[in-house]
Amino acid sequence: MSNKTEQPTRKRLQDAAKKGQSFKSRDLVVACLTLCGVAYLVSFGSLVELMGAFRQVIAGGFQQDMQGYAQAVVWLGIKLLLPIFLLCIVASALPSLLQSGFVLASEALKLNLEALNPVNGFKKLFSLRTVKEAVKALLYLASFVVAVLVLWHKHKALLFAQLNGDPMGMAAIWRELLLALVLTCLGCIVAVLVLDAIAEYFLFMKDMKMDKQEVKREMKEQEGNPEIKSRRREAHMEILSEQVKSDIENSRLIVANPTHIAVGIYFKPELLPIPFISVMETNQRALAVRAYAEKVGVPVVRDIPLARRIFASHRRYSLVSLDEVEEVLRLLMWLEQVENAGAEASEPAPEPPPQAEQGKGASAAGSVVDKSAGTPASVDKRDGQEG
Repeated sequence: MSNKTEQPTRKRLQDAAKKGQSFKSRDLVVACLTLCGVAYLVSFGSLVELMGAFRQVIAGGFQQDMQGYAQAVVWLGIKLLLPIFLLCIVASALPSLLQSGFVLASEALKLNLEALNPVNGFKKLFSLRTVKEAVKALLYLASFVVAVLVLWHKHKALLFAQLNGDPMGMAAIWRELLLALVLTCLGCIVAVLVLDAIAEYFLFMKDMKMDKQEVKREMKEQEGNPEIKSRRREAHMEILSEQVKSDIENSRLIVANPTHIAVGIYFKPELLPIPFISVMETNQRALAVRAYAEKVGVPVVRDIPLARRIFASHRRYSLVSLDEVEEVLRLLMWLEQVENAGAEASEPAPEPPPQAEQGKGASAAGSVVDKSAGTPASVDKRDGQEG
């Protein structure tokens, strides 16, 4: 079995999250749930109202109407428990969703018989995660001991004062002590929570690592087999009519945006001094136009703003408007300069003559040109943001 040394890909992490295998620190969720629940109990007014109802019964010598009193207590209980129930759901679900990237583990709901395999459970007893849990338990124990000692030294007088305190005033004091205990405990275990989250993340990434064969297989699945990609390219070309193919071949260049719009520019100054829109396609047909242009040797220039403007304000087989003609002519002049520069750069030495014939005709035809580079290249012209 090959070693798993490669970092997991995004697809592997997403597939694992759908199965419920995502990074999550359960202790962090429990801490958030405890803090929110206790903070609500000690600060919300319904608890005070419930205590007031009990005091009223005690002060009245238990002579209240039992039916009315029961209804009042039930209503107060609903007012107290329903909000805390919703708060607990949010406090437990939100941290889990944040840690998993809001990916719902839909496949985790399926029955997995492998989880009942005793061999798998036996292997977990001797794993790094088991060692981590043991160390974490010891750290939690030490943290809680420190929290109790801190609370004892800070509120020792208040605790002893309860022996001679007023029963009616003890509830407020115990509310304060409960909040102090929870905050002290959470404060003492913050470091443990952080260390546990870091350790859990590294263990999760270790479990998700892949070998090189798995990475290659996944890349092949995502990008597709070269034969399939070739068939797709041929299918793109098949969706173009013969008229469109002829217009592409006669075009001087194709202005692309690069996956959504393709505009063909026809220009022959000896016939017509103004450029002409020969092709205008979008989406899959635009990709097909670009692929066919590269196949037949027509330059493809990526100019997102110009392609958008021409597509929004022109129709096929129309002349370029005065608003865009200057930029289109500048683009055509630039392309001619690029081709001339490429031809001059590829001219061979005078001797021997046979090599001179081999260097003729070098141009930017059939390439995707970068206007900012000044030479034919396989790099797109990035004048704007892709739409």
